[in-house]
Amino acid sequence: MYCGIDVGTTNTKVLVFNDSFKVVFLEKFKTPVISSKEGDFLSSEKLFEGILRSLKEIPEGIKKKIGAIGISSLGETVFPISKDGEVLQDGMMWYNKSVLREYREFLERVPPIVIFKKTGLWPSWIYSVFKMKKFYKGNEELSQRVYKWLDVTSLIAFLLTGNVAMDRGHSSRTLLMNILTGKWDDELVEASGIPKEHLPEVADSGIPRGKIREEISKEIGFPEDVIVTTAGQDHITASYAVSVHDETKLMDSSGTTEAMLWTVGRETLEGYLKKAPKVFQAGFHCIPGKYYLLTGLPTGGFCIDWLLNKILKEDYSVFRMFKYQKNTAFFFPYLRGKFDREEIGGAFFNLKDTDDRDVIISAVLESIAFEMRGCLNEFEKLGLKNYEVVATGGGSQLREWLKIKASVFDRAVKVFSVHESVALGAAMIAKIAKTGQKNWGEFFKRISQNFEYEYFYPGESDYFQRKYLEYLKLRNRIYGF
Repeated sequence: MYCGIDVGTTNTKVLVFNDSFKVVFLEKFKTPVISSKEGDFLSSEKLFEGILRSLKEIPEGIKKKIGAIGISSLGETVFPISKDGEVLQDGMMWYNKSVLREYREFLERVPPIVIFKKTGLWPSWIYSVFKMKKFYKGNEELSQRVYKWLDVTSLIAFLLTGNVAMDRGHSSRTLLMNILTGKWDDELVEASGIPKEHLPEVADSGIPRGKIREEISKEIGFPEDVIVTTAGQDHITASYAVSVHDETKLMDSSGTTEAMLWTVGRETLEGYLKKAPKVFQAGFHCIPGKYYLLTGLPTGGFCIDWLLNKILKEDYSVFRMFKYQKNTAFFFPYLRGKFDREEIGGAFFNLKDTDDRDVIISAVLESIAFEMRGCLNEFEKLGLKNYEVVATGGGSQLREWLKIKASVFDRAVKVFSVHESVALGAAMIAKIAKTGQKNWGEFFKRISQNFEYEYFYPGESDYFQRKYLEYLKLRNRIYGF
């Protein structure tokens, strides 16, 4: 059996899958985010305690059969550790905007186009380098004790095994990694002011990071030969689990954020670097030798959480009775800005006194689908054609939303039966690490024979196409893009 850990922005999940990759255990807890005057931080201590507690809860008969653990997580959050293994500061959450000053200072030193050509990323305040810079500015004494910086997956791997390295996928979210050479870029590192010796070696996903420490295996009751590996950033890990392995498929991932991902080869990556469109982010895929192009919103499912919890004072049980309503209302889902426009906010427009709860929910669901339709268009400009859209993440459980997306995209949307695709991908990669699999594609073909899927097809196309064009016009008037 294989364990997959998914550290998300909202929840952390620990799942165990049998050798057919059916779920045999699931435990989740609220990701321990701590708010302060400097913004939100991820507590390393509480996160690790929660993971160990969840691992302890696994029934004994399952524990003794576990061969490996794979770890995936949110991106951009990093932790400084000392030589003796102390975590010197909790990790700034990826959406923490207290780094805007550091972001602007960096852009004064390096032109955006130079950064893009090296990293495949247009500069944004979300990347790890600005979190690092802020730490060095405000913690002179602690800065002297920094040994290495670790991403979330690698921190957990370190605490479990003692191995110090950064997952390659997460390294490409720092804004310091050269995507063409696969090495830390000297020019960017120097401009950042980050001591290069504080940047760790980089390890591919699916590479064994070591066995669980003896004292931890005894504490949680695990076999001593359990292998630990990292499986990359959550959206990318999920793409492996739902078959988005090549340039014939596109993944729509609905979690706290909403993302669209295209798995590409070196030739397409180089073509992207030449065209330099500003709507995408590039990085190393968890699949060896592959890259990804990613675009989306800092908010996706978060908008639904916000609407239900803070505005309507409801929970997801409302979707048992929810019925989609055609409407004339518009919602703009920029509650956390955009990756390149941190200053903007969300908005409702054209609400009427006859609009009820279902209309407001419908407008929110439409808006995110409209934004993703724009992303589809941009992928097509890069050469994507004759492709299949695969939906995953928590949002893929909302059937009404999938119907809306299919209609807005004007193409079928495919959904796999396993909704916990991040943890599934992490567990699959754990087996790859344990067994030394070389051909990830063939391995997936064997495993996926056990998976089920469903298609959602377009409907009411005229209404959605008309409203999408109205949305674009209104967005341009309000936001200028």
